[in-house]
Order: sequence, then C-alpha cells, then structure tokens
Amino acid sequence: MQPVQPRPTGREVPLHEKVARRFWIRRRCPVCGSKAGQDCIDPGEQGGEAVQREHGHDERIMPIVEEREAAAKTKKGQCPEDQRTGRGTASMVPAYKLMNVSCPVCHARPDAECALPASSHQARRDLLSRRLSGNGGRRRR
Repeated sequence: MQPVQPRPTGREVPLHEKVARRFWIRRRCPVCGSKAGQDCIDPGEQGGEAVQREHGHDERIMPIVEEREAAAKTKKGQCPEDQRTGRGTASMVPAYKLMNVSCPVCHARPDAECALPASSHQARRDLLSRRLSGNGGRRRR
C-alpha cells in the first residue's frame, strides 16, 4: 500500500479514503444489494455480467462517516466530570457520602470539608471507595 500523500487545501477527500474497507464491508449496500462481506458491484452493460467496483458505493460508506462525525461532536461537547482534578467518573464519589469519612490528610472531621479551596483530598476519596467496595479498608489475611 502506498503512503498517504498530504492533500492540497481546498480538495475534498473522497468517502472511500475516509473509511477503511474493513469497516464498510461489514454493512449491506443499499444501492447494489451486496451483503455484508461482499464487495459492491456495478450492473455493467445490458445483458452482461456485473462488474466489481474498486470502492464501495457512497451510500454504503456515508452512514459510517456520519456516525463518526456525530460521535466526535458528542465527545467534544462533553466536559470532564471534575475539571479541578482532571479525574473522570471512576474517582467521583458523591459529596454526601464523602462527609461520612474523616480525612486522613488534613484530619477534617466526618461532617466537615477538607482544608482545600475546591475539593477533598484524594486519600479521603480512596478511603471511602474502599469502604463502599466492602472490605472496609482492611487487608485480608
């Protein structure tokens, strides 16, 4: 396979270059009726045999491009759950449960917040997540 050449600006990239064959071949073609796993065909001359196309029909490839663009928009629109720490949903603990545990770093009482300006210490979150997971933060012997 040849290396991809940089495109001059202003030229639109054809659909068959946006989506690899391995992705569009999994779908049925609405134009020629080729099943998943089969290449697209052109009818050829009247009374003659069908000719295999070099690339799939645009109607077969376009839904994949649209799905990818929609996924990129939704991903771009999402913001991380906790922008202060940069952590995602895995480390997020509800604040009302976090207040049931004292902080091992700043020694904040169970009903008080940590001495940080915007959040709680990670050690406090870890302690709570261990308690919620069922082992109570204790090691088994």
